Amino acid sequence: MATQYPITAVAPTVASALGLRPPRAAAEPPIPEIVADLAGLERVAVLAVDAMGLSVWQHWRAQMPYLTSLHEAHHTVLRSVSPPITPVNFAALVTGAPLEVHKIGDRFAPLACESLFDVVREAGGFSLGAGQPTYTGGEFLARYSDLPGRVPRPGDAAVEELLMETVPARLPRYLIVQFGDTDTCFHQVGPTSPEAEAVVREADARVQRVATMLLGHDYGVIVLADHGQHDVPLPGAKDRVHGGHDGSGGEQDFLVACTWARPA
Repeated sequence: MATQYPITAVAPTVASALGLRPPRAAAEPPIPEIVADLAGLERVAVLAVDAMGLSVWQHWRAQMPYLTSLHEAHHTVLRSVSPPITPVNFAALVTGAPLEVHKIGDRFAPLACESLFDVVREAGGFSLGAGQPTYTGGEFLARYSDLPGRVPRPGDAAVEELLMETVPARLPRYLIVQFGDTDTCFHQVGPTSPEAEAVVREADARVQRVATMLLGHDYGVIVLADHGQHDVPLPGAKDRVHGGHDGSGGEQDFLVACTWARPA
């Protein structure tokens, strides 16, 4: 397995790549492999495919050719903070801090410490946090970023449209986005169910389209997830499952794959 780092190391990693100080509550040093490849860039984007944990990505890697190609070039493993749920770990991604410090137990809670949005703003730049309405991206990330990132309708297609329109026009120095369709689907049918294949394939194609655009505008791109997920048998329904990530799945809920790329 690749070297494992806490997910709280991502915020100081982005800051270091941009030549900025880390958020004050950041608990870990930067990830050296990523900094070595992205250092000196003016812009960095973090694309988070919700619930695409390490075990889930390994299960679907043949159906995700773009992400697989990125992982073949650069790969490490992140460990989510506890509990392994979306708002807690997106807050960790932007602050470098655990739940007891950032206090984001749900997507509507107020942030209790400094974030990368603040650090970039202090340095004279601006940021974009984006996602669907009612999701952590739309309700938490968009609330603290500088550019409007809460899309007007559900679905990652709307998030992609926002990025394709906003990024070339505004070029935010820091970008973090939640692609939430995977998590929604996995909760309904289980992360390794055959019914999830179409959503997984579309997530890979969407990441490719967005990352290609970002790389073309000189962004360093980091692709990861906020947490993993595992199959949970449905009571009374033979051979039927749904998805869960309450920690009872052990490493499946906590470990996520991380990859990155820099512009040519």
